[in-house]
Amino acid sequence: MWSFNLLLFWGYCGIFIWVMFSLESMAVDVNECADTTTCPAYAKCTDTPDSYYCTCKRGFLSSNGMEQFKGPGVTCIDIDECSQSPPPCGPNSVCRNLLGRYKCSCWPGFSSPTGNDWILGNPGRFICTDINECLSSGVCQEHAECINTSGSYKCRCQVGFIAHNSICKDIDECSQSPPPCGPNSVCENLLGRYKCNCLPGFSSPTGNNWISGNPGRFICTDINECLSSGVCQEHAECINTLGSYKCRCQVGFISHNSICKDVDECADPRTCPEHATCHNSPGSYSCVCNVGFESSGGKERLLGSGEICGDVDECARNSTICGLNSVCTNILGKYNCSCLPGYFSPAVWTPEKPEDFICTDIDECSQDPSPCGPNSVCINTLGSYSCRCNKGFRPNPGGSSNFTCQNVNECADTTTCPAYAKCTDTLDSYYCTCKRGFLPSNGVKQFKGPGVTCIDIDECSQSPPPCGPNSVCENILGRYKCSCLPGFSSPTGNDWILGNPGRFICTDINECLSSGVCQGHAECINTLGSYKCRCQVGFIAHNSICEDIDECSQDPSPCGPNSVCTNTLGSYSCSCLEGFRPNAGGSLNFTCKRIPFKCKEDVIPDNEWVQLCQVGAAVEREHGSFCTLMNATFNVLDDACENRNTVVSLKSTVESFASVLEQTSTSNFTKEETSALATVVLESVKSTTLAAFLKPSANVSQTIQTEQLEIESKIIKEECNEENMTFHFKAKGDEMKIGCSTIEESKSTGTTGVAFVSFLGMESFLDESFFQDQQMPLAISQRKVKMNSRVVQGIMTGEKKDGFSDPIIYTLENIEPKQEFERPICVSWDTNVEGGRWTSSGCVVLEASETHTVCSCNQMVNLAIIMAYGELTMDFSLYIISHVGMIISLVCLVLAITTFILCRSIQNHNTYLHLHLCVCLFLAKALFLTGVDKIHNKMGCAIIAGFLHYLYLACFFWMLIEAVMLFLMVRNLKVVNYFSSRHIKMWYLCVFGYGIPGLVVAVSVGVQPQGYGMHNRCWLNTETGFIWSFLGPVCTIIVINSILLTWTLCILRQKLSSVNAEVSKLKDNRLLTCKAFAQLFILGCSWVLGIFQIGSMARIMAYLFTIINSLQGAFIFIIHCLLNRQVQEEYRRCLTRKIKPSSESHTSGILLSSVPSTSKTD
Repeated sequence: MWSFNLLLFWGYCGIFIWVMFSLESMAVDVNECADTTTCPAYAKCTDTPDSYYCTCKRGFLSSNGMEQFKGPGVTCIDIDECSQSPPPCGPNSVCRNLLGRYKCSCWPGFSSPTGNDWILGNPGRFICTDINECLSSGVCQEHAECINTSGSYKCRCQVGFIAHNSICKDIDECSQSPPPCGPNSVCENLLGRYKCNCLPGFSSPTGNNWISGNPGRFICTDINECLSSGVCQEHAECINTLGSYKCRCQVGFISHNSICKDVDECADPRTCPEHATCHNSPGSYSCVCNVGFESSGGKERLLGSGEICGDVDECARNSTICGLNSVCTNILGKYNCSCLPGYFSPAVWTPEKPEDFICTDIDECSQDPSPCGPNSVCINTLGSYSCRCNKGFRPNPGGSSNFTCQNVNECADTTTCPAYAKCTDTLDSYYCTCKRGFLPSNGVKQFKGPGVTCIDIDECSQSPPPCGPNSVCENILGRYKCSCLPGFSSPTGNDWILGNPGRFICTDINECLSSGVCQGHAECINTLGSYKCRCQVGFIAHNSICEDIDECSQDPSPCGPNSVCTNTLGSYSCSCLEGFRPNAGGSLNFTCKRIPFKCKEDVIPDNEWVQLCQVGAAVEREHGSFCTLMNATFNVLDDACENRNTVVSLKSTVESFASVLEQTSTSNFTKEETSALATVVLESVKSTTLAAFLKPSANVSQTIQTEQLEIESKIIKEECNEENMTFHFKAKGDEMKIGCSTIEESKSTGTTGVAFVSFLGMESFLDESFFQDQQMPLAISQRKVKMNSRVVQGIMTGEKKDGFSDPIIYTLENIEPKQEFERPICVSWDTNVEGGRWTSSGCVVLEASETHTVCSCNQMVNLAIIMAYGELTMDFSLYIISHVGMIISLVCLVLAITTFILCRSIQNHNTYLHLHLCVCLFLAKALFLTGVDKIHNKMGCAIIAGFLHYLYLACFFWMLIEAVMLFLMVRNLKVVNYFSSRHIKMWYLCVFGYGIPGLVVAVSVGVQPQGYGMHNRCWLNTETGFIWSFLGPVCTIIVINSILLTWTLCILRQKLSSVNAEVSKLKDNRLLTCKAFAQLFILGCSWVLGIFQIGSMARIMAYLFTIINSLQGAFIFIIHCLLNRQVQEEYRRCLTRKIKPSSESHTSGILLSSVPSTSKTD
């Protein structure tokens, strides 16, 4: 973390702007306001750093009209607010002017919530509102209602009362003319109103006992008793009268004992004439002639004598009474209907239902069979029918009684159709058709009549020709003949004539089916109507003879690099050189791919110690034991490398290596020999395992255990189709966890395999003496380390072995329990460092317990755990210093932020800048302290890295703003009322201080979103150059701040050397100079320490750098708050709860008027 803070602290040079507050007051200020006569009466005196000014108090106005004034002769005159328009007291009020203020009172009938006699300066707002007197009871007399008015009220008598001598008396409405209740009613007077009732026989829609004021209008109307049922008895009618009614018997009834009885007129048989029927009805009677009779007067009903009923002749009166095609017969009192011959009615005629009798024609032609016979037409007529033969038929003259028709055969005459035509007789006609090969002259396929002839068709002139392709057509009368061209034949034979059996098709004759058509090494190629000969592949034509092509003599070789070409007759074969194998997954061309593991010849050139043991080399006695083990290891490796076409047994090779490791005794080996032997053993185990993966049929997923090593291998097939699949490997208590994303990223072709190996005892000779930490070489000499785990090895097919996006997790068992004071280090075997050394690069410790250590690596490595113990390492010490310092800084930043917000007397443009810087620095340090190591959630880690990127950029940009503001402020000391940094609006600075960092982060996310978050910390990726999205802006700001700081110091120095005689008022110029240089030393310290962390002083510089950088927030609080005289005064006031006059406050920092100025114009 301290190394990361080193980068951040380089940008903190911007905090040099604190120098502005170290120059507290360059002159001893004279407080003119201490003299009470400085300003006139009713004026307030305000002291400034080099002068003072007077302002009239509220309610007074200076006599010269200026708001701020000096000197004698100016007085503060009272302002008559009451003469203003509009008046300040508002409507319905009285304003009275007082000295320096005014008094407001409400008119009678109005009041104010603040009370009357309100004086300016009293709490609340003076508003006069109307008093509602009607809310008080007893304001008006009895029977009167109160009506509120603006500022007063009035009383009015209620309805039904009238004012008399200021008393509301009742009005007697019933004595009025006309009476209020209307006619046919009775009026009764009540107090304040009256009551109405209707006389008997009358009613009102509002009901009786109606009182004035009730809803509706009172009107008495006559009650019509006749509308009610049952008023009079049966057969009596009701007659309404005004206020009453009477009953009277109806016509045909007679009153008897107050009952109306019916008179029966039909009791006398002479009442109706002959052939009539009498019908009595209540109150009357009627005579009706019987059916078939009618009255002599033509009436339907008869009353009285003089009328007779005579017979009705229905047939004479209505000739169509029976309908069409019928006969009507009259009978006394009725009639009868019948149909004419040839007609019938489906219903028999009856007098009750004469409408059902309908005479319709009998359709003889609809009978089956037809009365006219076949091939004829039956024509129905009214009451009869007729017969006629169809066209092409004639009546049979045979004299039969039944009508019959016989057919006429036109084709019996041979001249009916022309030559080359066929006549076809039909049932009622005929038609002619030309024979095949002929066409009618009129173009109609079926024709009749003379004038049409059949013409021969020339089929050979048609397109396409009828014989088909590759043939010859010859026209013949009525047909054609087909023959095939040379080289073609037809299955129906040549000279095929239309009409012969089969279909004529000319097909190519394949001459290549005959043997001996072409010479040796040539192939026959059939062509349409012919053939040709072509040399086979691998041969070339020379003087009409096919000779073999030597493909191996071509340059480049057809087999490609790293191969051997062997020519054969008409072809060639390819084989790979030693150390290579055919690329099964490559292109169509033969290519040789290097075997994906190292063999003996790959290891020998890389190590001079291995070369000592080669066959033919003179082996010295002192290296004899070393070369014996080396050659034994190579023998196992050679078995896997030489038998590339056979299956390598992983179990056999593991057992062979176990026997080699069992014989290994490195006590007499040099460090270089041990390193070389270990490298060869590790590479050989890796190579033989990869060789076994090449042909996995006999090496399926398995676990092989021996005393010296244990290996677990897996063949990855379809397991990675599942999302977020992770594989776990275990060997001798150690474990490796690898995800499918890493396996797919390895770019494995062919069989994909992963293995995990744990070696027992190898840690004893590959011990901590081989450990070299490249990251902290100085710290190593101060440590005591020991090997505390077995050596493990991760193996995976594929070309990519490191730089994986998702880390590989190794869990290693501790040989000895981890102590609290020990710190584990994940180390990997690096063959590029002095022939082989343990290094801590590429892996980090994720978790450490007493029994196990978890390592995260972005590569497939040979891994072990080394414990560092004894005194605290430098790395851990810096970690403690950095964290404790940052916690102190966070507390101090909170205090500084609180001070800047709550102390209003110090709030100005500069404190706002300090506030924004403190907020950004607090958020950045807090997030860095709590979230930089949250790497378990990849998305969350990326978000934390993005916020850190933004917050630290914002800190540097606010440092740049403060540097620019300080430069402008110091520069303005040279010219009075020149452009002031206070004139820049704060929101412009906020847009710059927060907007530009946001824009940088947004562009960075859009260009490379994967650059946020690493496998070991939540920061910008330092491996892809993405870190320059932070370093670029920071370095630029550092350069700008350095230039501005130098320029500012030069201006201050020039100004201090040119001040006027008032400088004598300074308390101690030397003290101010020392403070300024002390500030500059603190600000520049981190810069200098960061640069000089090299050589023998690097460790001391690193400690000083970490201490100063982590206490950055504390420095801000000390300089801007604790050493600020005005803030000290505010702290003192807060503690003593004593409020001092604002005129006694002092201004800290460099202001435009804090340095005695001389008049200067440009």
